[in-house]
Amino acid sequence: MRMPLHGWVPDYPRTRYIILLASLIAFVSSPLAPQPDKPTQDVQKSPILFYHESSRHQRIQALLDEFDFDDCALRGVSEFDQMLLLKDWVYRRIPYDLNYKDAELLDAGQILRRAQKGESFICTSMAVVFVECAVSLGWTARLVFLRKKSGQEHAAADIWSNQYRKWIYIDPTWNIHLERHGVPLSVLEARKEWLARKGKQITYVFGAGDHRERYRAAQLPVSRGDSAIWRYLPLDSTWLEYTFQIGVVGRNDLISCAVSGRPLWERVYIIRDRFNRRDRSWFLAESGIPVAPRDLFHELNRVDIAIEGRAPDRPRPVLVRFRINRNNTFAPNFMEYLVKVDDGEWEVAEEEYRWKIKRGRNVLAARIMNRFGMVGPITKKEIIIHTSGRSERPARSSRVR
Repeated sequence: MRMPLHGWVPDYPRTRYIILLASLIAFVSSPLAPQPDKPTQDVQKSPILFYHESSRHQRIQALLDEFDFDDCALRGVSEFDQMLLLKDWVYRRIPYDLNYKDAELLDAGQILRRAQKGESFICTSMAVVFVECAVSLGWTARLVFLRKKSGQEHAAADIWSNQYRKWIYIDPTWNIHLERHGVPLSVLEARKEWLARKGKQITYVFGAGDHRERYRAAQLPVSRGDSAIWRYLPLDSTWLEYTFQIGVVGRNDLISCAVSGRPLWERVYIIRDRFNRRDRSWFLAESGIPVAPRDLFHELNRVDIAIEGRAPDRPRPVLVRFRINRNNTFAPNFMEYLVKVDDGEWEVAEEEYRWKIKRGRNVLAARIMNRFGMVGPITKKEIIIHTSGRSERPARSSRVR
């Protein structure tokens, strides 16, 4: 028989249980409680589907705390110098050897800890460590798989450079990047050089900082004694043939994949053209997703500046709208817009911004900052208001760079 509510006497053990349960729930929900690893992604949908590691993943900070790659890399003066110092750090921390049994290992921390004990790894593991460390520093890097027509395969990385506004090929296994006329190349640009000129204008740049060494095509082959890779496979005139087949993994959330066991190979984009379309012996020939080079090597972190309404013909405020994640670009882990008017200081801005136009030359600069604190390339819009005596003669020009 159910007791009427007004005659209910508290059941003290039951009440204590409820209070204890409520307290436990509150603690687990609080920042003080140990939080389990949560799968986190920043999903890019255009021009290709790509899963970016989120800055909110807890293991990113754990990787930074355990290893000193950030101290090493951030000694560089420019962004690109820092990227090369990171490449050099990976090269000198991980011995190379033909360790195929760990080729699927995606945990950079585990690889580095084992390397400290003297264990060796192949190119895939070195590329994984570089990508995870680069992502932890706020850059966008991705795994690249290459294959010669003869069947030799290799793994390295592509990294987006805000400084050069392009993708750049980074090879931590040989500790090199590629240049033409002093400009670093993407793996696609290296492929074009190989197909057009057999790489005769390419310079192979080893190392970083003050210890860079440059090898021109006429100097090949080159062998070194600081890694087994240079003994197994000296840098020679056939090295560029690795770009015969190019595959780019459609995700860099490798830390999340290492935790969750999510497969890495479910989305790999490939370049297929008249030079390699008949080659079906590559393991990605059937499962790889062919895409246009323009889509695969799209821009990142670009801000588009759009003026709402008619162009100003006299001094007055105009409404400006900042746009990202469109027109062949994407901004992973976006946090905020930064703007600068003329020679002023950078300041945080919303998506809509009121720009006060004055007589003469007006320059508005905009860039993004991501949640790691890294800033993107600068976009500029310029408006000139000419005056002549009392009457104003409008003239407007825009320059975006």
